[in-house]
Amino acid sequence: MTAEPHEDPRDHPLPPTQEEIEAWGAREQRRRASWLAGPSAEEKQEWARRYRWRALLGLEESRLGPAPEDIDLWAEREHRRRAAWLAGPTEAEKQRWAHERADRAEAAAPPTAEEIEAWSRCETQRRQQWLDGPSEAEKQRWAQRQSRSLFDELMSLPALLDADLGETGQRFLRDAELAGKGAVYALARVSRTLWSSFARAGRAFEDELYEQPRRRRVRY
Repeated sequence: MTAEPHEDPRDHPLPPTQEEIEAWGAREQRRRASWLAGPSAEEKQEWARRYRWRALLGLEESRLGPAPEDIDLWAEREHRRRAAWLAGPTEAEKQRWAHERADRAEAAAPPTAEEIEAWSRCETQRRQQWLDGPSEAEKQRWAQRQSRSLFDELMSLPALLDADLGETGQRFLRDAELAGKGAVYALARVSRTLWSSFARAGRAFEDELYEQPRRRRVRY
């Protein structure tokens, strides 16, 4: 009698129950509300860590880490930025959307002011709905991801890469070209003070990298 092949349960995960889906939706809603309320303690620590790295490279005014007042000021600015995001797109966001739509459509005329305002109203409504919590479609997508096996994820990868590959690839190449030109242009116009700051930071980095480790006196 031939034994049935052993199947790994991880290859066929059970789909989440409706209670688990609703529990995830409640957690996600609380996470979004917490994000809008302002940076958490973990976010403040992460910002301070990135500040110290920039200071080490000479990209900040001081080589010292941020003071508590600096962290609080950043948290206040970030809180206002998140509240402004919920209020609706800014004029810069509207113009960026108009330019992106004109590039995608390859139309001779850019979007009209009425079309821009209509998009802005829809985007504002979408952000408000995002804060209210995951929609039923989001919950279903989350449930589908939880019930997908590793084999399913690997099999769906080519389809994800093929979707709009031509348009996405062309946009990526164009962005890469603009980024390269922008980097050269920015370096050509950088001030002598900033250039000297980069040189001093590089020299300090080399000194710290090749510095002999200090010997510590061991107490007996």
